[in-house]
Amino acid sequence: NYSLSNSSATTTAAITAKSLTASYSASDKTYDGATTATVTGTSSDIVSGDTVTISNSSATFANKNVGTGKTVTVSGISLSGTDASNYSLSNSSATTTAAITAKSLTVSFTATDRAYDGTTTATVVGSSSDVVSGDIVTFSAGSATFADKDVGNGKTVTISTISKAGTDAGNYSLSNSSATTTATISAKSLTASYSASDKTYDGATTATVTGSLSGVVGSESVSIANTSATFADKNVGTGKTVTVSGISLSGTDAGNYSLSNSSATTTAAITAKSLTASYSASDKTYDGATTATVTGTSSALS
Repeated sequence: NYSLSNSSATTTAAITAKSLTASYSASDKTYDGATTATVTGTSSDIVSGDTVTISNSSATFANKNVGTGKTVTVSGISLSGTDASNYSLSNSSATTTAAITAKSLTVSFTATDRAYDGTTTATVVGSSSDVVSGDIVTFSAGSATFADKDVGNGKTVTISTISKAGTDAGNYSLSNSSATTTATISAKSLTASYSASDKTYDGATTATVTGSLSGVVGSESVSIANTSATFADKNVGTGKTVTVSGISLSGTDAGNYSLSNSSATTTAAITAKSLTASYSASDKTYDGATTATVTGTSSALS
């Protein structure tokens, strides 16, 4: 009963933005002392072929420490791209999980130079340039030993059973359990002292002395000798100064020691030498008197 006066027409309606739910995946990372996370945002709600990019202002782990399945919170989610205006976000934040793995450390050691003590024990301090600034991590060694006990420069020190401790130690792993460094063992300084024997006057200044050393390790073989020991003069007296010169060391272990003195003084007495006087008398012609002419001598006189 009708006919159309038009075969086409126009009207109006709205196309509303499609709501998107942004989801995120986070990348595992090696411990770096920060909570920053690297994330990638996606949405299954984007129409195929549309250019829409999902970005965010921050992505952070719950804390900086090593762990698996750690919560990552993404905030400030936004859209960009040619077709972004055709969409709206149903969420401005999201969560996901990722792991923070331990950072590998290489520990190096410095050894302290020391004086000879008869042992191979070394004192060392460990450090690593791989520790994140501000973190508290300390290093210790189960043992630190010189190659041998003897004096020498640039001697190898071997450090074994390295371990770590400290508030942030759990965020690191050790790439080495041992290390080597060098240090010097210097000669141990010894002081030589002397005692002198009293003697009977003999017209010479020569003295007989006995030397001793303080500081020799245990029962090590170190002997002391001297080139001369003399009284100040040849004359009788008590408490006379005796000077000992040219002191030196010898013995199997002498190379591990040095002398703090090459000379020393002590005291001793020169006592008077006992003389026995004998006489010879000259014959004489009778003169009516008892007077005799005699000559005295002693075998001790020279």
